[in-house]
Amino acid sequence: MTPDPTTVVPALLAAAGLTPSAEEIALMIAGYPALSESIEKLYAVPEARYEEPGLIFRAEV
Repeated sequence: MTPDPTTVVPALLAAAGLTPSAEEIALMIAGYPALSESIEKLYAVPEARYEEPGLIFRAEV
């Protein structure tokens, strides 16, 4: 079941404490399905399921 972007996007923004303009919210709602699909594809790679992305910076000396 795909969540409704008109419900999810405002809820995520409220949870983050963000208050963008109505135009920005409309753009986020329009782009949410494609973004959500892309994120799901990242998790669909079985070999990378438990791996950490290479973008994590650890300041260990």
